[in-house]
Amino acid sequence: MLPKIICHIMSSVDGRLLTDRWTDPFNGQSKSELMGVYASIGRKLNTDAWMFGKNTLCEGFFPKQFHLRDTTPLSHPKPYIASHTSDRLFAVIDPDADILYESSTVRGDCIVAILPETAPADYLDYLQKKDISYLFAGAKGDDLRAAMQTLAEVFGVESLSLQGGGIINGAFLHAGLIDELSLVVYPGIDGSAASPSVFEYIGKEHLPARGQSLELLSAKTVQDGIVWLRYCFHKADLT
Repeated sequence: MLPKIICHIMSSVDGRLLTDRWTDPFNGQSKSELMGVYASIGRKLNTDAWMFGKNTLCEGFFPKQFHLRDTTPLSHPKPYIASHTSDRLFAVIDPDADILYESSTVRGDCIVAILPETAPADYLDYLQKKDISYLFAGAKGDDLRAAMQTLAEVFGVESLSLQGGGIINGAFLHAGLIDELSLVVYPGIDGSAASPSVFEYIGKEHLPARGQSLELLSAKTVQDGIVWLRYCFHKADLT
């Protein structure tokens, strides 16, 4: 069993993600006001869990790195369920197993760390002492399908909002795990070919969206020129 995964992202009209590069709103409003619209729409998705990439998490919340004394892993690591005090969970993929958490929550939602099976025992002990749940995504921490299956079957997550950045969106796209795209289009432009986009797959596959097609579910003008597009993913056999 896998959770329903909704990729919820806000981009400029040219599909770029670096908000500080976007042109300003035409009516004099601040960019932050329009970002609030994106967050408001995200809450309407009403998912059991949400996540964004490790870089985004560390830059915005936990910039320090955990320094290991011993790198020895457990021989048969098992998921750990901490005490959950929130209705939603926040999941983060940490293939390096080195985020230093100053809290067990992100915006009030309890953290579930997704780690490689080779994560050091010292780090797992640290997470337990911080009351942070964890699960595993294969030997290298990149088996997204296994991680999502555990998130559903062990943690009871039926739906998840994937909120970027582009690299983690691209990884989920390539794995064929996205069920719906919730694209909030900001009324401005970046214009640079070097800026990251909604999907940034890092890998050898030339067509990471191969076998997948989109069906438009709805298109809505929200406010101040913001457009909210919802698409359903149709998938060929991706196994």
